[in-house]
Amino acid sequence: MSRRCVKLKVTRDLTTGNIYKNFLLFTLPLIGSSLLSSLYSTVDAMIAGKFISEHALGAINATGSFDMIFHAFFDGFGEGFAVFVALLFGKKEYGRMKSDILHMLLFMIGVILLISGSAILFRNPIMDFLKVDPILRADTEIYFIIYTAGYLIIYGNIMLVHILQALGITSVSFYVSLISAVLNIGGNLLAVLVLDWGVAGLALSTLLSAVVATVIYLIMLQRAFRELPSEKLRFGFDFSCVIRSLRYTLPAAVQKVAYHGVGFLVAPSINGLGADATTGYTVSNRIIHMCSQCFWCASRVLGCYAAQCVGAGKQNKIRRGLWVDLWLCFGLTLPVVLVFCCFAAPISSLFFPEGYAGAAFQYAVRFATFYLPFLFINMLGHLIHTYLRGLGAMNVVFWVSLLGSAARLTATLLLVPSMHMEGVFAAILCGWIADSAASALLYLLFYRTDAHIERAIRHTRN
Repeated sequence: MSRRCVKLKVTRDLTTGNIYKNFLLFTLPLIGSSLLSSLYSTVDAMIAGKFISEHALGAINATGSFDMIFHAFFDGFGEGFAVFVALLFGKKEYGRMKSDILHMLLFMIGVILLISGSAILFRNPIMDFLKVDPILRADTEIYFIIYTAGYLIIYGNIMLVHILQALGITSVSFYVSLISAVLNIGGNLLAVLVLDWGVAGLALSTLLSAVVATVIYLIMLQRAFRELPSEKLRFGFDFSCVIRSLRYTLPAAVQKVAYHGVGFLVAPSINGLGADATTGYTVSNRIIHMCSQCFWCASRVLGCYAAQCVGAGKQNKIRRGLWVDLWLCFGLTLPVVLVFCCFAAPISSLFFPEGYAGAAFQYAVRFATFYLPFLFINMLGHLIHTYLRGLGAMNVVFWVSLLGSAARLTATLLLVPSMHMEGVFAAILCGWIADSAASALLYLLFYRTDAHIERAIRHTRN
């Protein structure tokens, strides 16, 4: 009987057992999941560019910087809430943890529906601000309406994934992404090649796969709740359950918006360069996203590990976790970056019609060849961000991210008028360098030793 219970156990205490094994078992399913997610996201882009039109890819991403603001907000909110959940999990306060999770999910439903409705209502002013090219406008509006209507499913999934990760549950992400990839790619091919729905078909396929993912995530959360002993939960909404975690969620959400939301502010400068610039920048962002997956996933284990250590009173283990994760991030990311740098042209060509070698293609190739190697600077900053979030230093991460975003925005405004797309790419590097340099300096001065860690934890609790 006990053997069967162990077999069915889904949650994982990252603070016990072999740290290398724990980190790998946590990270590898996430990487597999992210690669599959990137696969069907990339196939979306390829289908748009190859089978709809050369500018369809630009159309589905022309408002991407706007979507990124809310994606960043809910991703940061979820990361902050995951730290809070991991703390309670480490303390074994399962009853309070379950109650706070349920109340937060109910609260987020209302918030997301409000944002979704408002975005659809004000879609024209949004596209005007972003200076969407007239060539792209009609398809952009169609895609924007459908995709935005599904915010509840898309951003709800982000929250569910972070909650499950706080409980040490990552293997399900791989299987969900596998199912989603099949549904998304199959749906895209059916909608575009057979039904001829164009960009609307791409948006609908994305939402269909997201609905299936939501169902599976909710089932896994229910299993985790049953596994962790606690008193029976009482029905009724208590806003105090939401307020308790705000010191973690809001700073993390604002930090993510500051970090990623700068894309919304620089979008007019990029879109103002024309449809080729928008499309080339979109492909470059796809390349960044695909190459960043390994260290994004590998760093998540550090945040959950550090928070569980704090909750369990095992602060002396946190520093070792940082160094283990640093080598894990580097070792997983290096091969991917090398492949993209060495094969920049054939990889970039996958996003365009066969034989296309126009300006948008040249922009993407140049970025992958000359600018992508600097991604390791971004990796270092991201890892330190995760480490600080695990210690509860949310406000510190916010100010560092704000500095990096300000550096990128300033560089964009100064460089793009004279350097055009080279200025866009150089500004991205400026943001990475400013963020990572400030993060490394703060780590060395205030968060490097066990004494530093103890002081940071006391400050967070106060």
